[in-house]
Amino acid sequence: MIYLTREMISKFSLREKKNLTDEELNDLIYFRIKLSTYNLLTRRDYFLKEIKQKLREKHNFPEIIDEVLEEFLEKDYINDEERARSYAKLHQNYGPKKLYMIFSQMGLEREIIEEVLKEDSSEQVNKIKEQWFRLGNKTIEKKIASLMRKGFLYRDIKETISSLKEEEEL
Repeated sequence: MIYLTREMISKFSLREKKNLTDEELNDLIYFRIKLSTYNLLTRRDYFLKEIKQKLREKHNFPEIIDEVLEEFLEKDYINDEERARSYAKLHQNYGPKKLYMIFSQMGLEREIIEEVLKEDSSEQVNKIKEQWFRLGNKTIEKKIASLMRKGFLYRDIKETISSLKEEEEL
């Protein structure tokens, strides 16, 4: 079932027509899916996999959905790499392991994920230090467990702890 808007009725001259050709029907469906995609993207950014899933829940025309999404990718309305960068920036308290897992679930290619997560170890240590101090007076074991749940690597956490101990000794 396709819901028609006034714009669609006038654009396709549907008031006068009783029957549609297959081509006209495909054009109508394409237009409707395109409107749905614009509507979704005005609310928030989506990864390609997310928006494809939403459209497939709403419309049962996978070939046409793929055509529409291809057009949106060409116009750069959907950009997984940009979306991943903004997601990583928004969730700075997550470590690289957790972000890698999230991005993998969103269907990003490994190369894109690695490019987005590429940062030097000093920046990673600074993130861990910031989280370490936020955790307050908890035991070291609890702090380590919390940081690991957030996706930080044990090796980086240990490196940060040793650098904090060195700073205290000075």
